[in-house]
Amino acid sequence: MPDDESKKTEDSEESEDEWAKWRQAGVVAREALEIARPMVKPGTKVLDIVEAVEKHILENSSGMSFPCNVAINNIAAHYTSPLDDETAIEEGNLVTVDCGAHVDGCISDSAFTIALNPDHEALVKASEDATKVAIRMMRPGAKLNTIGALIEDTIKSAGFEPIKQLSGHQLREYELHGEKQVPCVSGMSEVLVEEGEVYAIETFESSGSGNVTDLPDPLIYQLLPIRVPVRFKGTKRFLGIARKKFNEFPFAKRWMAEQLRKAELELAIRELQKNGALLAHHILTEEEGEFVSQAEDTVIITADGAEKTT
Repeated sequence: MPDDESKKTEDSEESEDEWAKWRQAGVVAREALEIARPMVKPGTKVLDIVEAVEKHILENSSGMSFPCNVAINNIAAHYTSPLDDETAIEEGNLVTVDCGAHVDGCISDSAFTIALNPDHEALVKASEDATKVAIRMMRPGAKLNTIGALIEDTIKSAGFEPIKQLSGHQLREYELHGEKQVPCVSGMSEVLVEEGEVYAIETFESSGSGNVTDLPDPLIYQLLPIRVPVRFKGTKRFLGIARKKFNEFPFAKRWMAEQLRKAELELAIRELQKNGALLAHHILTEEEGEFVSQAEDTVIITADGAEKTT
């Protein structure tokens, strides 16, 4: 029979192993962003940043939990390069890089913003401060609406507006957006944080109204967990590739464009959207001339608070 001390050691090791893959995914995302950070300078192509980030994640984890996003100025979310993207960073841009990895379905999600114009540094600091405040509050029993109110207060105290339509979110195995949300504004929900949960804590700050709208021509899609009849061979090929490579994680249209002819790809997207099997993640944008900043980390909720993995 093992003594009490040995039993405690075994229990501790089992507990440690429970989160090993989540921590590994966090390290990979952090390393990827460290690769991207010095690339954020005038003249760098967005596609070069995206490919460098995605290459590191693919080589060091099970895969991407979503495509690398690079948001410039008033873009808030969901811009990833299309095939042969010529977009380049310019002097004075505000640039956000957002990426995620997974290790056997255990997910990380992280982002930073860099101001290439000193006038935007206060906006970047507001997003970093708001995310830090939220992480400090993430502990068992905390109310998510209270955390949202503190995020909103931190952002508004700095003279900016939170993006109302975007929020942090719970992460579950193979599920990027879990049931629970961490809003950037106060709300009525009394949902509580619980020990053993994992969250992506992300805050979005705007120099404008704090409202974003969808742009046409999305660059990111996600298969929904339903089976639908399809007519076209190209759609069957599309489904075969997406299910095998991406599970139910979001994926870049660019990734599919590397394997399917353009006409075949567009037809497959239309058929699957018509059948309700494909979700589009539209590019989200503030008004022209405004600026949006984002800061994000992934945390595991422990008995003592939040352990940051990214």
